[in-house]
Amino acid sequence: MQRFDAYMSRSEFDLVIAYRGNEPIGQTWGWALSPTTAWWDDLTSEPEPGFTVEDGHRTFALSELMVRQSWTGQGVAHARHDELLQRRRETRATLLVRPENTTAYRTYTRWGWRPVGHLRPTWPDAPLMDVLIVPLPRRR
Repeated sequence: MQRFDAYMSRSEFDLVIAYRGNEPIGQTWGWALSPTTAWWDDLTSEPEPGFTVEDGHRTFALSELMVRQSWTGQGVAHARHDELLQRRRETRATLLVRPENTTAYRTYTRWGWRPVGHLRPTWPDAPLMDVLIVPLPRRR
C-alpha cells in the first residue's frame, strides 16, 4: 500500500476499475514516466540509443493489472488493459513481468507486448524482471 500511495501521488497516475454492480472485480493502473524517472536505472542493456530517455510524455508505465480470481478468464483484464492504454497519449507503454510467470507473459505477448530487456526494480528484495514494451495508441 505504501507503493500504491506513492504511485497515486504522481500527476500522470491513471486508474481503471471494473465493477459488477457495486462490486469491484478488477483494476489496472500506471503513470507516465517523468524525465527524472529511475524506471530504467537498472536496465541490463539499452536496446537502442536513446531508449531510456524520457520527457514525461514518451512512456506510460503499466504497473498493475489485477482481477478477482472468480472473474479470471472472462476478458476483464484484457478490457481494463485496453481501456487504460487507449486513452493514453504517450507513444509507448512498458511493464515488468517475472519471467517465470508464464501465464502473464504469454498473455502480454498475445496482446502485442514484446520483451526488450531485464531489470531489477528498486524495492527491497525485488526479483529480476523482464521489461516489455507495446506501441501506443492502442486501438479496439
